[in-house]
Amino acid sequence: MAANISLPVTDEKRPVRNRPRRRHRPLLIVAIIATVLYAFYSIQPISSYARLFVQKHSQLDSYSTKPNEFALEAGELVPLEAHIMSKCPDARDCLRDLVLPAMMRVNEKVNFTLSYIGTPTENDGVDCKHGPGECMGNIIELCARHLYPDPKIYLGFTMCLTKDYKSIPQRELVEDCALEHAIDFEKLNECAAKDDGALGMAMLRESVKRTADVCSTLIY
Repeated sequence: MAANISLPVTDEKRPVRNRPRRRHRPLLIVAIIATVLYAFYSIQPISSYARLFVQKHSQLDSYSTKPNEFALEAGELVPLEAHIMSKCPDARDCLRDLVLPAMMRVNEKVNFTLSYIGTPTENDGVDCKHGPGECMGNIIELCARHLYPDPKIYLGFTMCLTKDYKSIPQRELVEDCALEHAIDFEKLNECAAKDDGALGMAMLRESVKRTADVCSTLIY
């Protein structure tokens, strides 16, 4: 069943409680870090969320193996992609431990794209793994990117939300993160609810399709 996400940001208050820290996954993190380092030093497009993707061998075979064949043209940016779910703890860890450190060092050298994971439905909706709240969270983050295309703004806002991912999309959390990153909350809310949610859903479906297209052309 498609998630109904046409409502604006909820006013529900975040519960105040102590939450145990989530146990790290050492082997997974080591594998991801190794792949990211390989990507930057070999200048290959990378996509990541809980795991990272590299190009199919058949695609690489279409290129010449001459020295410097993969060198970029002057001014050309290296593609860097993250594919996440807004209420997923692995997305929080990936953004915090991998994407942010990389962007702090090479943000002027990469073309960063943040896309979302979901399943398109026949009635032009999207099913999200963690429920309708995640679909709304994805849309809010997409609206931030739509209104503020600079990755330093929308990525910072997205990371702020993922720090408390269980509370997405509660209004208090969204307002706090919007204020912290100089984002107009009212414009953000208008975007998420525009045309009874049609604009947000269209952006989410396009983003989900992007993730599906990437996964169909890459191996992991």
